[in-house]
Amino acid sequence: MKKAALALMAGVTIVSMASGATSEPAKPYEPGLVELMMTVQTHHAKLWLAGNARNWDLADYQADELKELFEDIVKRIPVYKEVPVGKMIESLTLTPIGEIEAAIKVRDSKAFATAFDKLTGACNSCHEAANRGFIVIQRPTASAFPNQSFAPKRK
Repeated sequence: MKKAALALMAGVTIVSMASGATSEPAKPYEPGLVELMMTVQTHHAKLWLAGNARNWDLADYQADELKELFEDIVKRIPVYKEVPVGKMIESLTLTPIGEIEAAIKVRDSKAFATAFDKLTGACNSCHEAANRGFIVIQRPTASAFPNQSFAPKRK
């Protein structure tokens, strides 16, 4: 029995070594537009939750992360299924994100909400233009992140 087990293990090892030597190395994972947009959706929600709670430091962080992610999408996927995603993101999101950043800087809740709604509208306009109007973004009504506090840290 031991000899049979050793022979089987040796055979598996040889097959594994042989197949590893002839196969091409795996390509690094590159997320597609859907995965990147799901990350956008997460930052969008967290941005609202932080700003609505007046946690301006967290809101500033989320706005910056969202802006960087949009920039990454523009570079990685400028066109998706013949839709100029990169140009649409640049033309529709830069102004509202700038307004959000300005509202955060002066800690103006009303201006933040107005700018956030403009950004949300820009997202929905982009979805419509990309024939994805069935994807409708809105202000979060509850947190999907029960393990994170959005209240400002008490000093």
